[in-house]
Amino acid sequence: MSQSYTHENINVSPRLPVYCFIYEEYKQFTPGHWHDHIEILYPIEGTLYITLNEVEHTIRKEQLFVVNASEIHSTRSDGQVKILLLQIPYDYLASFIPDFKLIRFQESFEDANMQNSFSYVMMQQQLSSLIRIYSEQEYGYELAFMAQLHNFLHTLYVRFSTRLEHIEKEPKHIARLKDVLNYISEHYAEPISLKDVSALAALNPEYFCRAFKRCTGITLLEYINQIRLNHIYSELISTQDSITDILERNGFTNYKVFSRMFKEHYGKTPSALRESLKSSPG
Repeated sequence: MSQSYTHENINVSPRLPVYCFIYEEYKQFTPGHWHDHIEILYPIEGTLYITLNEVEHTIRKEQLFVVNASEIHSTRSDGQVKILLLQIPYDYLASFIPDFKLIRFQESFEDANMQNSFSYVMMQQQLSSLIRIYSEQEYGYELAFMAQLHNFLHTLYVRFSTRLEHIEKEPKHIARLKDVLNYISEHYAEPISLKDVSALAALNPEYFCRAFKRCTGITLLEYINQIRLNHIYSELISTQDSITDILERNGFTNYKVFSRMFKEHYGKTPSALRESLKSSPG
């Protein structure tokens, strides 16, 4: 069975106040991260695995998943996926919803009864319309897109949200881990030691390693290498730079380790991947 290797990012329109991406990728993996906006994930094709709060969820074709602001989460797929990704800025929603800081949206919709509800089916239809509007981008599509998005968000808010009594205090180890993830995101191309990041988290190295793997599902070294691998993959398919230059630019100094990881993840060597992209249609 032949494997398809595609990677499509549809960039946000400067006239839209939200981020919209439709991407297609083989064996997608995004290590644990967090952000201030609300994220909507909706597989158009394939199955996506999302780890949130140390629990893995299986999200199949045309199933919805919501990531609330400041939640550490990771995503992966075992094969080919095509995903609608919507990112709604926190401030944008806060301008419409009173005391938005106390609102939490339903995240998982894996329960069969919930999937059969009228409101959930309506949200699926609204997302399908968003995909069509954004893909076709006809004249004035921004108005139709935002109208449909507001309908979706209204349903999500009215039918699938809860209001907290007070702002929940974030666990100290999660706040520390976010500092570490931010540090790695900014310094992944440089040498990063366990000593440095455990000190940043104010934890001893042994305890930090256990806490990091519990929250992200992988070890610190695996996480750093995966961040580097994602950047390398992106540059491999979007530039003609040499593989050696790309590796050096992204902090991967051990070519043997890189080559093994890359082939395990994408099923081909970097050069073979580039050749397959040249020969694929479009």
